[in-house]
Amino acid sequence: MTEIRPATRDDLPAVVSLITRLQADPAHHIGFFGYSEEEIADELAGVQPEWHEGAVLAIASSGALRGVLSTDINPEIGRAWLYGPHIDVPTGHPATPQAWHTTADMLYEAALKLPHLRGVTDLNLYGHTEHRELAEFAKRHGFARETPTRIFTLRGADLRATLTQECVQVERLPADGSLNDQFIALLRRCFPDTTYTPEQLLYGKHTVVALRQADGKLAGFAAGYTQEIEHLVDFVAVEPDMRCVGVGRRVVKGLLCELDAEHGAKSQAAAVVRIDNDPSSTMFQRLGFTVDLELVSYRRKP
Repeated sequence: MTEIRPATRDDLPAVVSLITRLQADPAHHIGFFGYSEEEIADELAGVQPEWHEGAVLAIASSGALRGVLSTDINPEIGRAWLYGPHIDVPTGHPATPQAWHTTADMLYEAALKLPHLRGVTDLNLYGHTEHRELAEFAKRHGFARETPTRIFTLRGADLRATLTQECVQVERLPADGSLNDQFIALLRRCFPDTTYTPEQLLYGKHTVVALRQADGKLAGFAAGYTQEIEHLVDFVAVEPDMRCVGVGRRVVKGLLCELDAEHGAKSQAAAVVRIDNDPSSTMFQRLGFTVDLELVSYRRKP
């Protein structure tokens, strides 16, 4: 018999251990997390509301942890992300798929009753393209499959070599505010379905850097933030008449230099790029990034 209950702060070590073990297998990999305990704990520390207030657990009759579903919500845009479900079931056992889905459905039903998710109908899942159980779970619950993404990474000595070169001179936003309106307009054109509001990018955890044209107008920008082991390049946008002249590469490099200076050296940098976005893929490859894995989102819109 499996019991579903809310998480508590004391559950965190067991949850991190479970997720770490499952993340190593593409068939169980959830895209919001990395691989190490440090990365996973760091990711859980950044969700809203506080992790234990937005997570539900599946507990076996023996008392062992068998599953977890965490949530993250951005109330300003009315979207929530489901971090999981992570289900610990025996690999290769004939009853594994049924056991996975039964537990996942129970966690999902319980999560929807959490106070902060009431009334939120824009829900998102994210996992490895080889996570078949997640794909079936998404389809069964009305989530539509979106365009897969590639995770590009730049690691170790290659990252250090890039950052020890002369850094591109970029402008930190919001600074004097003179580029804010242009930044907001370009963000909305390039990312009409963004996961953050412009104000959240300018005044939240992100660092935003911009490059001006000769006439002082915005040429392009990059926005990102630092996690436990990596710098994450989250948004890159270039004005149409400034594309194909290296603006994207310059703002990405400028962003990485800013993040490195502010948060210290990290072992890698990462970026998420849709598989059909050839210009961005080419840009990151020219900077030395390589494809690490492919992930896919599932979304249930209002």
